[in-house]
Amino acid sequence: MQALSCRIQRVEDLGFDNHVLHLEGDFESALPGQFCMLSLKRGWPVLLPRPFSYFDLEPGERATILVKAIGPGTRALAEALPGTELLFTGPLGAGFPEPTGPEPVCIAGGVGLAPFLLWAAHRLSKTGSGIPLLYGGASRDLLVGREQFPKGAQRWFLSTDDGSEGFHGNVLELYKDLLARGDVDPLAPVHCCGPDPMMKAVALFCAEQGRDCFVSLETYMACGYGVCNGCSVEVKSQGRFEGKKYVKTCTEGPVFHAQELHW
Repeated sequence: MQALSCRIQRVEDLGFDNHVLHLEGDFESALPGQFCMLSLKRGWPVLLPRPFSYFDLEPGERATILVKAIGPGTRALAEALPGTELLFTGPLGAGFPEPTGPEPVCIAGGVGLAPFLLWAAHRLSKTGSGIPLLYGGASRDLLVGREQFPKGAQRWFLSTDDGSEGFHGNVLELYKDLLARGDVDPLAPVHCCGPDPMMKAVALFCAEQGRDCFVSLETYMACGYGVCNGCSVEVKSQGRFEGKKYVKTCTEGPVFHAQELHW
C-alpha cells in the first residue's frame, strides 16, 4: 500500500454521469479486483475519501478509474480540471484469485465493469486469449466503458433490460441462456461485480449449480485499511472465517467467495 499525491491528466465523459479519470503518478502495480481510496487534495466537499476499483494501470505512469457521479464526492472528481491534485491510497484489499481450471466467466452490471479491464489485460498476457465477459444494464446507453478495453482482451456478451442491445433480459438470464446454448463453459467459475441484488442472484444460482463464484463487493468504505469497521459484512462462521460473524470488506475482500457471505 502507498499513499501519494497524483494529478488528473483528463476526465473522459462517457455519458449518463459516467466518467473515466485519467491519473498521472508513481503508481505501484495492483492485482485485478484491488481498489484505491481517492479524494481531492483541496476543496474536497465531503469528510472521507471514496473507494474505487482500479480500471486500468501502468505502474509508475498512469492509472484510470471508472466513476459514476452520484453524490458530492464522486461529482467533485468527475468535474475536476486537468492538473487537479488528488490524494491516492492503494493498492488495497484482495483481488480475484488466479484460476486453477477453466477460464472464469466474468459477469458485470453497471459500473461493476470496473475491475474487469485490469483482469482482461492480465489474462490476455497470461493466456493470449480474451475472457468471456457478460455485461448487463438497463439500456444500451448505460453499457459504458467497453471502448476502454484493448482489442482481443474479451469476448462480449451483452444484455439490456429493455432489449435495446444484446440479450433482452438481465445479465443472469443472459448467463443461463449462454449455458443452455453451450456458449460458455459450464465448469468455469464465475467472477462477478455489480449491484448487490444482481450479485446475490448470481451467487445463489451458482450455489445451486455447485459452481464456484467470486464476488467483488461494492460495500461503502471509509478508510480502506481496516481502522474504522465501517465496511463490515456478515459471513458464515466456517473456513477461513471460523468463529467470526463479521469481517471487514477492505481487508478480507473486496473479493470474496460468494459462499463465504450471508446474503
